Amino acid sequence: MELVAVSCRTLLVVVFAVAVASKLSGAEPFNAFVRSVREFTALAPRRARAAAHLVVGTEAVGAVLLSLPRPAAAIAGFALVGCALGAFTVGMAASRRRGVRVPCRCFGASSHNTGALPLVRNGFLIVVAVTGTAGTALGGPPAAPGGLAVAAGAGLVLGVVVTVLDDLYEVLRDLLPVAAPKGHR
Repeated sequence: MELVAVSCRTLLVVVFAVAVASKLSGAEPFNAFVRSVREFTALAPRRARAAAHLVVGTEAVGAVLLSLPRPAAAIAGFALVGCALGAFTVGMAASRRRGVRVPCRCFGASSHNTGALPLVRNGFLIVVAVTGTAGTALGGPPAAPGGLAVAAGAGLVLGVVVTVLDDLYEVLRDLLPVAAPKGHR
């Protein structure tokens, strides 16, 4: 189970580290994120900025906890990011029901409007958090260094794929217009 936990930890550290870095890479990316929070939630500007700070802080703490070598820190990190992802997903779904279609800015300047893709991505990441929690809690015999390297590498690759999923969707949609659902072009 240690290998599963390492893959899950690595994947989520990559996803949340990229999310934080993309939002804090400058004033404009953070302001764009604040605007998206405001449009998603209909909060007043000041409250939307505070909520944006809370989101980025939560993402950063989650990534740090998952990076620490202690199982208790990993379990706390998995719980924190799992709950955050659940809240993000509920917020996205509620805004979608209200007819709000804005870019989520989860990973920076993506122009992809909130639709099913971020919801599916978040569902996948919640499953990763739950699986990582179980793998960490169950423990087991120490894994061989080679196995740990492969597990971390798999988590790294999947983490990168998750962070560029919106962009991959846009490229594939433009290359394969037949596959794009009506109304999404």
